[in-house]
Amino acid sequence: MAKSFKKQGKYFTMMFIPHNEQKVYSYRISSPLMVFMGLIFLVTIGICSFIITRHINYELTTRANIHFAEKNSFFVQELSKTHTVFQRVAKIEDELRAMLKMKSKKELLKFKGAGGPTPADQARLMLALSNRATLTPKEFAKNLLFLRKTAQVRMESYRELQKYIVTQRSLMAARPTSWPVRGWITSRFGPRCSPFFRGTTFHHGIDIANEEGTSIKAVADGIVTYSGWEGGYGKLMVIDHGYGYSTRYAHLQRSLVNIGQRVRRGQVIGFMGNTGRSTAPHLHFEIRVNGIPVNPLKYLKQ
Repeated sequence: MAKSFKKQGKYFTMMFIPHNEQKVYSYRISSPLMVFMGLIFLVTIGICSFIITRHINYELTTRANIHFAEKNSFFVQELSKTHTVFQRVAKIEDELRAMLKMKSKKELLKFKGAGGPTPADQARLMLALSNRATLTPKEFAKNLLFLRKTAQVRMESYRELQKYIVTQRSLMAARPTSWPVRGWITSRFGPRCSPFFRGTTFHHGIDIANEEGTSIKAVADGIVTYSGWEGGYGKLMVIDHGYGYSTRYAHLQRSLVNIGQRVRRGQVIGFMGNTGRSTAPHLHFEIRVNGIPVNPLKYLKQ
């Protein structure tokens, strides 16, 4: 279909020429009507475009809202799960403290971190998560801050536990509780009749007898501070275990470690001998706490 516009004065002529017919159809339209029809056409196009655009924006917004609601619901669930994990961690921490008997140590029960969530804060969080399918950005940020503070407090607490456990492990490793050698106790700690002259002397350790050359072991972890000849002790070895503990091994036949060497509990450090002031092969063993001799039988495992 072909169109042609012919201006004649204040009129427009519209002609329609069919392809299969020889007849021509023409219509004359005045200028005002033509302008009015053009305006109607433009307004119609504008309204249609506006409606289509609004519909597209509505669909996009609806989809975005659905997606946001799903993400919000997911975050709420994750917050709830995280809070549950924190509760389990707190329970385990309390059980661990009880197992380590830390309740008697007030300085270890106090948190060193400043501030932190209270039980009321936890209750409010759980109430918010249980009653709301979604959270506002402000609520979400507040709950994240609560979890962050909780994590910080728990981290400080676990650092205390870690420090306490490391200290206790080191203390246990330094405590002289193992026997240095197998044998028979021939002389105990305390006053005794001197085997060399008349009278009573104070025995600062215990004597354990066995065959010469019997292996002697360190009773705890420590560092060798002396290894050599020392008067009536004969060949003597001194080990510093830390925390005020030290041990002495006397009348040795031979030493296997040197001054400054670190030894472990149960490590063979020498052999039983009969050196120094001794009547027969045996080990004179001492435990000293802050330099003061104590009864070894109070420390050695029975």
